[in-house]
Amino acid sequence: MRAVCAIVSREVRASFLSPTGYIVAALFAVATGLIFVSKAFDQGQPASMRTVFEWGTWMLLFVCPAISMRAIAEEKRMGTYEMLMSCPVSERGVIIGKFLGGMIFLAAVLLPTIVQVFALERYGRPDYGEVACGYLGLLLAGAAYLSSGLLASTLTSSQVVAFLLTLFFWLGFSLAAKLLPGYLPARWADIAFAADPDPRLRDFAIGLIDTSNIVFFVSLTLLFLIAAARALEAGRWR
Repeated sequence: MRAVCAIVSREVRASFLSPTGYIVAALFAVATGLIFVSKAFDQGQPASMRTVFEWGTWMLLFVCPAISMRAIAEEKRMGTYEMLMSCPVSERGVIIGKFLGGMIFLAAVLLPTIVQVFALERYGRPDYGEVACGYLGLLLAGAAYLSSGLLASTLTSSQVVAFLLTLFFWLGFSLAAKLLPGYLPARWADIAFAADPDPRLRDFAIGLIDTSNIVFFVSLTLLFLIAAARALEAGRWR
C-alpha cells in the first residue's frame, strides 16, 4: 500500500510539474467556459450546465489520453522503466498507482468548472442534482478513458502513439456502436446499441442516474486496468 501511495504521489507531482498538464487544464477550462457563456443562459431555456457536460465528455476524449499517455511510455523513454519494475510493488500496484494519480489530476482539471456552478447560482436557479449527476458522468467517462490510455501506454514507448491509440479506439468504438446495429440481426444490434457510450453520457448530462450506465463505465475501467496490468506483467518477462 505504501508503494502504491508513493507511485500516486510521484504521478501527481509529475503531472503538475509538466507544462503539458497546465496546457491541457487551461485548454479544457477555456473551452468549457466558452460553451458555458454561449449556451448556459439561452433565452427561454432554464439555466443549466447540460451543454457543458455533453461537450465536456467529448473534450475528455482528448484530455484523458494526454494525461495517461506518459504513464508508462515516458518511463520507457526516460530509461526509468526498469527501476520502476524493480521496486517492491506488483504490476497491479503500478497500474493502480498510475491510474489514481491520473484521476487526481483529472479532478484538478475539472475543478475550475465549479466557477460555472457559482455563476448559475448567482444568475439562475440550478438543479444541483443534475449538476452532481453531470460531474459523476464526467468522472466515470474520464476513468474509462484514462484506464484505456494507461493500457495503450503500456504497449508502446511513444507518448504520441499511446495518445492516438486511445483517441482512435474510442472514436472507432463509438462510431461502430452507431453504425453496426443497422447491419446486424436484432439480437446483436441491441448489444451493439447498448455498447454506445454517448447515450449513456447524455443521461448523466440531463441528470438521469441509471445504475446500468454506472456499471457500464466501471466495468470498462476495470477491464482496461486488468489488461494493462497483464500487459505490464508480460513486458517484464520479455
